[in-house]
Amino acid sequence: MASLIVIFSLLFLLTVHTADGFLYSMTVTCLFNSTKADDIAYIQSYYLNKLKIISFDSRVGEFVGYTEYGVYNAKRWNEGPEVIQSRNEKERYCVHNVGLDYRTGLAKS
Repeated sequence: MASLIVIFSLLFLLTVHTADGFLYSMTVTCLFNSTKADDIAYIQSYYLNKLKIISFDSRVGEFVGYTEYGVYNAKRWNEGPEVIQSRNEKERYCVHNVGLDYRTGLAKS
């Protein structure tokens, strides 16, 4: 019983300690209706504490900021090599993987 209390106390302390930190995450999404490159969209989004701060959508072709910090970085990234790299990611990442996923899904259905 005493070991259970010690374990619970350690978990509680770890939870309280990590609650003071920040959460930064990035997601990549490929939206598609078919395997044609025109029907595929590449979306790259950055979040800080679950709030979307900036994203790139291949249909728009540039970064868009949603917060003051995001707008500042979107302007900077749209003028640098980041926007060219993100534009190329649709072909490299989405078109390739959508073709594989589409064939696999049809084969199993």
